[in-house]
Amino acid sequence: MQVTIDLPDDVGLDEHEAKERVVALLYEAGTLSEKQGCEVLGLSRRAFQRMLSEHDVAYMNSDPEDIQYELRHRRE
Repeated sequence: MQVTIDLPDDVGLDEHEAKERVVALLYEAGTLSEKQGCEVLGLSRRAFQRMLSEHDVAYMNSDPEDIQYELRHRRE
């Protein structure tokens, strides 16, 4: 899906930062997965995690089962 939003010039965001903020909000709400967020922004997993941090979004805002899954499937 492609979405176009016309924002005022004085909002202080360039197109990329606006896209990051939307992705971060959707990730935080649980609407967008990490994989989807990485694909939308063209970022690696680590870069995606950094981007979330820059937008004050917790990377692991999941329940304990999700955290256990992450720990079992982490890369060494």
